[in-house]
Amino acid sequence: MNNSPVQGIGILLLGFLVFLCPSFSASFSPSIVHTSVSTDALLIQLDCSNISGIIRRFGDINDGPTPIKDEPRYVDLTDQYRDIGIASIRTHDLFGPTDMTTIFPDWTADPTNESSYHFETSDPLITKMIDAGCRVFYRLGESAGDNETLRNPPENIMKWAEVCRHISMHYNEGWKQGFNYNITYWEVWNEPDLTGFWNGTADQYYELYHITADTMKAWNSSLKIGGPCTSSVTNVNYTQGFLQYLKDHEVPLDFFSWHRYAGTPYEMYNASRYIRLLLDSYGYVDAENINTEWNLDILTPQRDKDNARNAAFTACCLTVFQDAQLDHAYRYRGNQDNNWLMRFLGLDLSLFTYTGVYKRPALTYIAMNDIIRDTPLRLSTPLMDASTGITYLGGISEDGTNISILISNFDAYDTPYALEMSNLPWGTSYTVVEYLIDETHHLEITNKTTHDPSPYSLTRTLQSNSVHFYRFTTSSVLPAEGPSVAKIPFLLRLHLLDSLTRILAILIVLLILS
Repeated sequence: MNNSPVQGIGILLLGFLVFLCPSFSASFSPSIVHTSVSTDALLIQLDCSNISGIIRRFGDINDGPTPIKDEPRYVDLTDQYRDIGIASIRTHDLFGPTDMTTIFPDWTADPTNESSYHFETSDPLITKMIDAGCRVFYRLGESAGDNETLRNPPENIMKWAEVCRHISMHYNEGWKQGFNYNITYWEVWNEPDLTGFWNGTADQYYELYHITADTMKAWNSSLKIGGPCTSSVTNVNYTQGFLQYLKDHEVPLDFFSWHRYAGTPYEMYNASRYIRLLLDSYGYVDAENINTEWNLDILTPQRDKDNARNAAFTACCLTVFQDAQLDHAYRYRGNQDNNWLMRFLGLDLSLFTYTGVYKRPALTYIAMNDIIRDTPLRLSTPLMDASTGITYLGGISEDGTNISILISNFDAYDTPYALEMSNLPWGTSYTVVEYLIDETHHLEITNKTTHDPSPYSLTRTLQSNSVHFYRFTTSSVLPAEGPSVAKIPFLLRLHLLDSLTRILAILIVLLILS
């Protein structure tokens, strides 16, 4: 495993660069941060006989399950990934192993010669992803870092594309004592709209994508090639400009990838719908809409990355993704470095500590995994876009044994609600179990009741930045309560340090860049 000091700098740089990106639209960020109680009650009505489709998992993530460092206290996250339902892993920011210059370090070498390639560090990581039961989403390019030369466009794009092709041959066709892993998704570069990743022009990126896509598709047409992996969906060069170039030159596009570190789930919803509209308008109706990095606004304090606020943000996002015309959403990220400075500056975006302890947002994935596993048929609801900060999602099992409800509040008022269930599928008594995620509950059971066959109703108050999870069942088998979560250190809980840590993050990166 690569233990370069560039790891911390890369993540820090990422934070600063995302800060510099224009937000999608101010109109997409309603001011809904509240601390009081709403006077308007929410009515949630679910008809258990009205099924609208299948609930999507969105169990996609960047990095892991292999620890970021090969040191004794760093924990492999395979068990955790299985617990929260991770199904696909993107290979960006592994800080060395899957980067182009690690695999093909000598760019004067022959790209058709096996001896030119070094898969010694990438093979164990990719194999670990496969062994964890996950698909691999392969990012072609370089991780975040301070090496200026790695940001330059390849001097020989044809050669670069040949190297990409041979990497796919190694992992899919057994070339150079390789594997048959059937890695389908191949993403060309990362965030070329940012100078932290790409020092070239947009036209140079178009050419890189064009030649790489043509080369790989000519070799194996079943591969899915995509980009541009833009950090901003408002950057015309990497949205309209990119799509216009592809259309004019008849370049294949199997998926369009983009990033968003959002202030609200509503921003995520609108950005995704916008990308789908763009793709359709340029004739790429079959191209997938894939977000390859998402999380809460990167400059929020560290406590908000780890606490119930992000758990609620995550629950709202996983709900609105169902209606956002989105195909995959790769959260950034699963694992982390043990770097106190990064945490103090609020730049640790992981779901788990380096010792494998859950953070509160990971609990939302557990609840969603329970929903997907036991109740995958979606109950019909109004379209969910989180414009009010509140979302809900319902599912039922094919045999009618279980029903799940997930209700989430991100930054909205504490809101009373009435839950009314009709056409319950049972003629016998059933059990209702209530789980809670907030600052004092880690997906814990707060109530368990038995009910006679009849329409069901209850009233509760959904506090700001909390998640309510319900299981209705005639079975004796219940979803397990969530594991204990990592404590947030006292220093990181101090609001008075927020402005200081934000300024320090910017100043340190400016110092690095100078």
